[in-house]
Amino acid sequence: MSNRRWLTALDHARAAVPMVALSGLAAFTWWLVQSAPSLDGARPAAKASSSPDYELQKARIERYNADGRLIAILDGQAMRHYAVGDRLEIDAVQLSARDLQGQHVQGVARQGEALGNQDTVILHGGARVVATPASGADVKGQRVDQSPVVIEGEMLRFNTRDRVVSSELPVKITHAQGQMVGGTLRYEEATRIGELGQRVRGRYDAPARQ
Repeated sequence: MSNRRWLTALDHARAAVPMVALSGLAAFTWWLVQSAPSLDGARPAAKASSSPDYELQKARIERYNADGRLIAILDGQAMRHYAVGDRLEIDAVQLSARDLQGQHVQGVARQGEALGNQDTVILHGGARVVATPASGADVKGQRVDQSPVVIEGEMLRFNTRDRVVSSELPVKITHAQGQMVGGTLRYEEATRIGELGQRVRGRYDAPARQ
């Protein structure tokens, strides 16, 4: 059983469009199933190359969980797939993800990257992520502020399974209650709790208790 959780349909497209740039909008399924067996039980070793094995223009890929539910969409001005490392590079990337509760994450950056055996999308180059809670959401019985959380940095990682935004580089978080800057970040969308480290500064006005 192979564990190629990303780029499943892009891999199938290789035989049909090797090294061809497709114009227009192309839609592909990305992780339709969590595991898929190969014909002989093993894949041949990929030949090392610094060039992509195929490239798509103005493309879209979609990611589904094991139950077949759409959980994330990636759009890009161009997408290049590299066999070595099963890596996808995306120019002018746009990310959209929504969970079962209706919480929504949108991200943009000049470049994006995803690996075939990981759940994480890497946004780098003017990366910006906006996390918006579901209408009427609550955490531990308390109603959640509906204001979006805006996270900006040179590099941001978003785990589509755990719904966590993280970075090892300086970031800025902006919210209705204030703005904070730190050298590292871990932000959990489900709890709306962010952990900043290394030279944290800024202002946060705690909401009044109801």
